[in-house]
Amino acid sequence: MGFLLATVTKDLRRLRRDPLALATSLGIPLVLVTLITLVFGGGQATPQGRLLVADEDKTLLSQALTAAFSREPLAKMLVMETTAREEGRRRMDRGDASALLIIPKGFQDAFLQDQPAQLQLVTNPAQEILPKIVEQTLSIVVDGGFYLQRVAAVPLRSFVTTGQTPDDETIARASVAFSRMGRSLAKYISPPLIDLDLHVAAEQQATQNIAAIFLPAMIFMGLLFIGNAHALDIWREQAWGTLRRLATTPASLGTLLAGRLISLALILVGVALAGVAGMRWAAHVPVASVFLATLWLVLSGTAFYLLLVTIAVHASSQRSANVIGNLVVFPLSLLGGSFFPFEMMPDWMARIGRFTPNGWAITQFKTFIAGPAHTKDFVAGAAYIAVAGSLLFLLTVRRIRRLI
Repeated sequence: MGFLLATVTKDLRRLRRDPLALATSLGIPLVLVTLITLVFGGGQATPQGRLLVADEDKTLLSQALTAAFSREPLAKMLVMETTAREEGRRRMDRGDASALLIIPKGFQDAFLQDQPAQLQLVTNPAQEILPKIVEQTLSIVVDGGFYLQRVAAVPLRSFVTTGQTPDDETIARASVAFSRMGRSLAKYISPPLIDLDLHVAAEQQATQNIAAIFLPAMIFMGLLFIGNAHALDIWREQAWGTLRRLATTPASLGTLLAGRLISLALILVGVALAGVAGMRWAAHVPVASVFLATLWLVLSGTAFYLLLVTIAVHASSQRSANVIGNLVVFPLSLLGGSFFPFEMMPDWMARIGRFTPNGWAITQFKTFIAGPAHTKDFVAGAAYIAVAGSLLFLLTVRRIRRLI
């Protein structure tokens, strides 16, 4: 027990003398959480664009036309800005906006007098979604104006007069006309002639937080990198003569490796707490069980270390161990859902990836986040890790004896 404690203390002191390595290990999940949150905002992205309006008419009707773009939800998607025609053209040529709407002078007069009028809409060919939204919205408004002109042309002409304020008599006549028109249309709109009967075939799946898809994959990729970096330390111990000196003492190589496991687990506790806390409170990803999720990350990280140190000690040299470790980590990350989440992979590749060590661990980790997994599921998974880890531990100790 004394030698085990001395081994753990030695490894922790080495880390204290290299604060950059410790900060890198602890900072990996925080950096990943920050980047994912900044890119995706912890939720669904809303397209943002700019609509330039060259209002040369400056009348009540032109203002009513542009008001359609200042209401929800378009107000969240488009920033409307007033500009001159030529300036708007120049900005569209530079690609500074999604669309340019030109309302010509005399638009209101032409509308009231039932004369042709032309609105000009210039769209940005480099964008697809927002210009189509502007085009469809403008089409709906124009169609509505057409039908309004058909049924209310006379009162509109008397009520809106260019350059003049209507007198009381004009307002009264227009009000009576609108009232009669409303009563005549009541039989078509109240009650509606068409009833809509809704049948929900299936419950719509809730939209998943983007961070909830990417962050588990990124955190497990960080665990693989940490495990690979610490796995190479066994070759440093061999180069420093630690293993040869240890062979002349009553202490066992298994105790040395156990001490390294404990010191690494202490580091992984900090890494796991940083990752889970960042997911829960920075990226706003719901975590059903913080304790089980954190403990699972620690167990998974130690298992990755045992796998990678077993591979490292079977290499012929430290350089070969570094190359082979990278050749193992990167394919595992790519296939096991660490570079790209399983939700974005083809089904056949995702099915294969879930059988890799990190793919299986990520799948289990997501159950602890979502909530369906319980303590018995954690115990079963921990038992699998314990059995596999014990085999890897024995293989590593056996191989270390041959390196001395």
